[in-house]
Amino acid sequence: MQKNDNLNMLEAVVQNTEMGKNTLAQILPMAGDPLFRAELLRQRNGYHKLSAEAHADLDACGGQAQGQSAFAKMNTRMGISMKTLADKSTRNLAQMLSEGSSQGVMDCIKCQKDYPNASPGTRRLMQRLQAFEEDNRQRLESFL
Repeated sequence: MQKNDNLNMLEAVVQNTEMGKNTLAQILPMAGDPLFRAELLRQRNGYHKLSAEAHADLDACGGQAQGQSAFAKMNTRMGISMKTLADKSTRNLAQMLSEGSSQGVMDCIKCQKDYPNASPGTRRLMQRLQAFEEDNRQRLESFL
């Protein structure tokens, strides 16, 4: 049971961080404000670190990261394209990212309840991701 919860929780970390990386890859080219851009780069680095850690832990458990499905990636790309078609302002981009981080926090909370038997190390990684998402959301508020 523990291995399953571990693998499921690590997979959730991979999916969450992938969503963050993919979203930022699409939004970064639209970010004109230098301070906003610096914040997005800071977030991207954080997602990369957490993702690499989750991948290493998955490898150690003998698991395989599924990551985001092609459909989920396409859906996210389309959503961002539609929301930024008429408005590429820093405020609009910050709001979209803030909503994404809020969703990320909720996903982390649900995941911890869904996989109570994950190892302490895996739970700590998920808690760090949750804290990172919450911090991102708060930092984005200054750009609203």
